[in-house]
Amino acid sequence: MLKNIIYIFSALLFASCTKSTNTSSIKVVGEMRDVMWKGDLKGKIATDSLNNKETYGLGPIEFLKGEIVVFDGQTFVSKVIDSISHQVTKIPSVRAPFFVYSTNSDLKVVEFNRENFTLKELEEYINSVYKDYDQPILIRIDGLFDNIKVHSVNLPEGKKVSSPDEAHQGLTQYDFKNISGSLIGFFSRNHKAVFTHHDSFFHAHFISDDLEVLGHIDETDFNSSKVTMKVSK
Repeated sequence: MLKNIIYIFSALLFASCTKSTNTSSIKVVGEMRDVMWKGDLKGKIATDSLNNKETYGLGPIEFLKGEIVVFDGQTFVSKVIDSISHQVTKIPSVRAPFFVYSTNSDLKVVEFNRENFTLKELEEYINSVYKDYDQPILIRIDGLFDNIKVHSVNLPEGKKVSSPDEAHQGLTQYDFKNISGSLIGFFSRNHKAVFTHHDSFFHAHFISDDLEVLGHIDETDFNSSKVTMKVSK
C-alpha cells in the first residue's frame, strides 16, 4: 500500500514539474503534414478568434489559396496575381488549415553576435543561443533586408493533394532587393512537419513596411546592423 502511495505521489509530482516547464505562449492548430500528405485543406482556425494587438501568427490560407501573417493583431494575406506580382490585403479574418501563433507575445530585443545572416544561418544562430530552451520561440526581425525571396501558395481550383509536390502546384516565388519590412518566424526543434518543414526548425513569413509584399520566406540575406531582432517565448 505504501509503495502505491509513493508511486502515485511521484507520478503527480513529475506531471506537475513537466507542466510547469511548458511556459511558451505559442500555440499550434492543425499540422502541415496533414495538409501536405492527407489533403486536409479546410480551415481549422479563423484569425478573428485571435483579436489581440500582441498576436503574431502565420500559415497558409485554407485550400492553399495564399499566405497569412497576423502582425500586431491584424490579419494580412497575399494571393498570387501572376508570375511577377501578387496582392496583399488587410482583412478582418481568414481561415487556415494549420497555424502557429502567439496571442500573448512579450518581445524582447536580442543582440546579434555576427554581421551577416542567411535564413539558414539565422536558424542555426537561434538554435545555438536557445540550446537549453525546448519550447517554441517567436522571432520578429524589423529593418532592411538586402535580398529576400518569398512565395505564395496558389493551388488550382479542384486540385487534390496527397504529396508536397501536389500541394505546391501553382506556388509562385517573388524576389526583392533592399526591401524594408518585418520577418515573423517561429522556431521549434519539436514541430517538424507540424508547423516547420521536415528539414528545418524554422518557419518564417515576411511583410513589407509598405504592405505590398507578403509571403513565406524561402531565402534571405541581411546585415545585422540594419535590423532589430526581438524574441518572445
